[in-house]
Amino acid sequence: MAGRELGRADDGSWLICLVDIGDDGPLPSRSGVRRLLTVVDGPVLGIDVAGATHVLEPHRPFGVPADAVVVASVPEGPVRVLDVVVDDPVEPFVTVLELGRSSVLPLAGDQVAHVIKGTESPDVVTGPGEVSGRCTVAVVTLQRP
Repeated sequence: MAGRELGRADDGSWLICLVDIGDDGPLPSRSGVRRLLTVVDGPVLGIDVAGATHVLEPHRPFGVPADAVVVASVPEGPVRVLDVVVDDPVEPFVTVLELGRSSVLPLAGDQVAHVIKGTESPDVVTGPGEVSGRCTVAVVTLQRP
């Protein structure tokens, strides 16, 4: 399992990583924090969380409670997962969007975008900012009360 950090809060309240999962096994433990997992490349990801089995389809975020042990399986082949890790009181949301050639997506200060597919360079944009042009983008919103 290999990972790449896309961004983190200065106060440590959130972390966003891309994780390549090619084999079955436990995901790295994250004590005391919640996770939001989203498959951004590849078929499906099977996960076992506290004895319950789930199948994560591409571009559909799945929340994992704090301190949960997560065991992953890749029944149809390797996947790449956007792993958003947060402390309370941060509430994470992930939305995957398809942008057209002339589209411009503005980002607020509490958003980070990862371009999954397309020509945007760099592939990570932290708000305030914008993503433009034809691409598939995962927008992470890190909402505080």
